[in-house]
Amino acid sequence: MKKSLLFALALGQSLFALNIIDNPSSGIININVSNHSVNRIVLPTQILDVAYSKEKGIDIKISDNQAFIKFLPIQKEKVRVTGKNQVEPIGEPEIVYDKAGNSEVFFVTASKTYSFSLNPKNMEAETIIINDFSASKEEILKYESDDSYMKTMAKITESILRGGTPQGYKAKKIDKTLQKNSILITKELMNYDGVLYKATLLEVENKTNKALVLDPKDYIRIAKEAPKAISIYYNNEVNHLLPYSKAQIVIITKGGRNQK
Repeated sequence: MKKSLLFALALGQSLFALNIIDNPSSGIININVSNHSVNRIVLPTQILDVAYSKEKGIDIKISDNQAFIKFLPIQKEKVRVTGKNQVEPIGEPEIVYDKAGNSEVFFVTASKTYSFSLNPKNMEAETIIINDFSASKEEILKYESDDSYMKTMAKITESILRGGTPQGYKAKKIDKTLQKNSILITKELMNYDGVLYKATLLEVENKTNKALVLDPKDYIRIAKEAPKAISIYYNNEVNHLLPYSKAQIVIITKGGRNQK
């Protein structure tokens, strides 16, 4: 994969703040969300349309199969009485987030409509990933084989680095330390299971005060199968793992569901 493509990506929210929902029913999915930060919902397929009440003070932006949700704050002025039926503002208005109310949101995709009841709470934002195992093997195979081999590796990697899930894949949080020494800490964060391919997301932390360059060959041993692609994303323009910073690695291997 071309490194220029990876440098153009923007990493999403921390993968540790995850809420993975497997096989939701056809009813309403009730979830708690942050009332002051941007929340993200990742659906199995592209979102074609969204319906919600803007009067509830909610703003939603759509990008492919991801929805970014923000409850809009209100400004509450502080005033003092200066006379009969007269007041004047004191200082700067206060930004208030706790007036946000429950909202119903409907996301339309090609395969089905997902209904959510969003309950705003004073909490940190999460990424909510919906695993819908009703996606047929044929749908996933189409996603994995419609493009050339290199384009397929690129779109799987890009989807993962953006904090999403490749179309139809089953996402599973791992959060396991694989290696730890005075130089590097390597963690396995997520697994993604497709039909032709599987993917693993690693995080590598530099514990030193020196910039490092990671060698993809050093991570072949971590893969459970012979890697089809290994991509390293440093999140900077110098293409180095800077002191006390982190890099992400995506390893793509042959899948397992194609054997069933």
